[in-house]
Amino acid sequence: MLKKLFALALVLIGFQSFAQGPLISAKDFAAELKANKNMVVIDVNAADVYAKQHIQGAINLPHKELYKPGTVEGQIKPAEELAAIFGKKGVSNTAKIVLYDEGSNRYNSRVWWILKSIGATDVYILHKEMNQFAAAKIPLTATPTSGKATTFAVAESPYKPFLMADVQKLAEGTVLLDGREKDEFVGADALKKSNGHIPGAVWMNFKEVLTATGAYKSKDEIIAAAAKFGATPEKPIVVYCNSGIKAAVLYVALKEIAGFQNVQNYVGSYADWTTVAENPLVK
Repeated sequence: MLKKLFALALVLIGFQSFAQGPLISAKDFAAELKANKNMVVIDVNAADVYAKQHIQGAINLPHKELYKPGTVEGQIKPAEELAAIFGKKGVSNTAKIVLYDEGSNRYNSRVWWILKSIGATDVYILHKEMNQFAAAKIPLTATPTSGKATTFAVAESPYKPFLMADVQKLAEGTVLLDGREKDEFVGADALKKSNGHIPGAVWMNFKEVLTATGAYKSKDEIIAAAAKFGATPEKPIVVYCNSGIKAAVLYVALKEIAGFQNVQNYVGSYADWTTVAENPLVK
């Protein structure tokens, strides 16, 4: 009886942590991992990173597998193709899903947005920080795990992508945030991948909303950081970067943690914008 009560308490703790938003702490995740055997944990790192060490029971789904092949970087595959990929890996749209990456919160945040956009309901972000993992006694292994194939049913979602056409006709007063590095914003990056930024964009590096260890900052800290770039809760905001990865971090921070109501994610980002020669750029 005591064991059953203890297990129930762990489940309730997990539910409480999930109810606080898309982030889950290492401590609460460890409790949920013990109590909820149906939870799906996804390591979104490349296969070679996963092979070295990962959370015990986590399946591997590298984030790059979710992008279209071709020369335009990071463009997301159609919903039905994504659903087939997730289903084959053992991820359903109704599962409780926890995502983690190498510790930057870039790639798990991107996959979080992808899952939410095609109708997954319970999706959460776990920050990989080894000291916290050790303190929470999260089990790690090099032994791979394969999920049992299931069905992921695409469903209507409020997480809709902001498209090129939407950016071309931005409403007056919209704050367009570029989450890239400063040299990319001004078109002076060493790799020469960027020729500047979308006209009217304000540079706000995605790291502004993260701590030194890559964890998301608190709600108040994010609000204060965004205000420095003219992004305040009452304004319409659109985020973008090179291919949508860093923009996902800004989106999660502003919309999901800070609670800004009108935040849009230009998921195609700079890579999509530059597929049309007539679209202007500013250095």
